[in-house]
Amino acid sequence: MMDHSTGKEYYQYLSSFLSCKKDFDQIIIHKDRDILPKCNTFDSQISGNHVFVDPCQRIIKYLKLMQNGSYNKIDGCRYLNFYINEQVNSTYRNPSTEVPYKTFIETFRSNYSDLNICKDHLKLIPKEIIGNMKKIYNMYIKLDKVINATDIENDNVCSNVDECYKTYMSYESDCKEGGHNSELCNALEKFHDYFLLYSNLVMRCKDDITFPSFKVPPEEAHDSDESDDPGDSHSPPDPQHPHGHSYTADSLEMRDSVVEEDSGVKSSNSKTATAISTTLLLFPTLFTLYKVCKEFLSKQKSGVQIIIIYIQN
Repeated sequence: MMDHSTGKEYYQYLSSFLSCKKDFDQIIIHKDRDILPKCNTFDSQISGNHVFVDPCQRIIKYLKLMQNGSYNKIDGCRYLNFYINEQVNSTYRNPSTEVPYKTFIETFRSNYSDLNICKDHLKLIPKEIIGNMKKIYNMYIKLDKVINATDIENDNVCSNVDECYKTYMSYESDCKEGGHNSELCNALEKFHDYFLLYSNLVMRCKDDITFPSFKVPPEEAHDSDESDDPGDSHSPPDPQHPHGHSYTADSLEMRDSVVEEDSGVKSSNSKTATAISTTLLLFPTLFTLYKVCKEFLSKQKSGVQIIIIYIQN
């Protein structure tokens, strides 16, 4: 039985598919005569109506590109698996595509063994998941055309913005009503980030366009968890400080302020006491110096008076 893909395994890589698609499209220029016979054989074995001839050639050429040592094989294989699932789903419209997908992979591998380089990434993607993936993937493609347009009016791409917005907003109720942690909504959040990154270019079409985030802010989720936690019922928060940690932080700040003020007062008192002690210790010395200087000056004055009398006589 084929491995089934989980939503998480592929939704999270949708943002990398755009660059893979650009490489995928560039290498497809014309039909290769060396590849065509193999693909005709492959198609005759699984459909017989030539629907897989062109996809087969694209896959083979892309596999050759991936054998380049510098190419990201993991992203390439994930994109290739998405492409194969997309082709199988569009061709076989029955509810389950497990058998057609398995037949496609096994038959292709028997004709072209290079597909084995992606064997760890070849998995059936359920129809519901592949449907959502295609919608998000197409939003990337449409918005990319707007971003890279040199002349938005002549290139006639602004309708893409409205189409992307309509698709994006169709998921709002799914992601805001308890589903904000699903992998689908995380993929939409990545698209939202992609829009923000290039919003200045997108707004050349509509300067008031915005793709709102469906992600629930962490503080809201945290508050919700706290309100639902029965363990907190015995210790309600202070109405002046609705969050316990805020109250603690304020208390610590006030305490530190008081400590600093008290420390400053103590420091000032200590300096005053030191000054008084120093003055008392120096007082006897200063008094002695005063007496000596006074006596010396008195003697100097008497000597001067004697000299003056002597000169006058």
